Amino acid sequence: MTTILACGNTIAEPKKKYVVGVENIEYLPFYDGSMTTMQVYTGFSRALLELFAKQNNIQFEFYTLPIPRLYKEFVEHQRVDFKYPDNPNWQKSYKLKQQVSINYSQDLIVPHTGIASLKENISLGDCKIIGKVRGFTLQGIPSLTNKANVRIVESESVLDMIYLLYKKRINCIYISHNVLTYNIKEFFDVVDPVYFQHHLPIAKQAYKLSSVNYPEVVHKFDIFLKENTEEINELKRRHHIMME
Repeated sequence: MTTILACGNTIAEPKKKYVVGVENIEYLPFYDGSMTTMQVYTGFSRALLELFAKQNNIQFEFYTLPIPRLYKEFVEHQRVDFKYPDNPNWQKSYKLKQQVSINYSQDLIVPHTGIASLKENISLGDCKIIGKVRGFTLQGIPSLTNKANVRIVESESVLDMIYLLYKKRINCIYISHNVLTYNIKEFFDVVDPVYFQHHLPIAKQAYKLSSVNYPEVVHKFDIFLKENTEEINELKRRHHIMME
């Protein structure tokens, strides 16, 4: 039920509510939709989206789903109003097949995602067992997926993935540099470093807000990003988002 507040002769407009479809994984400091902390959605992304919502007198409800199902709910069934994060290059063939026009915002952040290992200066040929987040694709290094001698281990938990790396049950992980650094610092009391392989292919694909049915809100979001750089940079600092 919508509550309308009267103040003198002024009646406050009810807030328009939208559903934002988000991933049900822990990928801090960017976002955490895993509910491991019993909260639906946390991290930099929620703080940023709620700041935008507050300035525009709207309300976002966050709906967490596994990545493959999230795309179906967003593109095919259109049961969520927005998807975050999104990128035109993600699930490209599926989106084209559905023949749906998707509106994308400007870039929020551009994570650097690549290979990390316990060994320094490895080659792609050293990656025999690779850990990655379930639903992610190996952007920039698709050749690894097609090799018969390479095994892919999927996980919905970044922490589990890093744990398997330390236990040497996998020898490489596909992860954002920022996410790797944050999670090791916050959750692992270890001496051995994990090396992000800067010399290997790195995917630099921006996080965007997307919508099928609300291009006008996406446009307002672009204006928000342009006009609130100081506040957004403060949110990045507070959530340990590194400049890459």
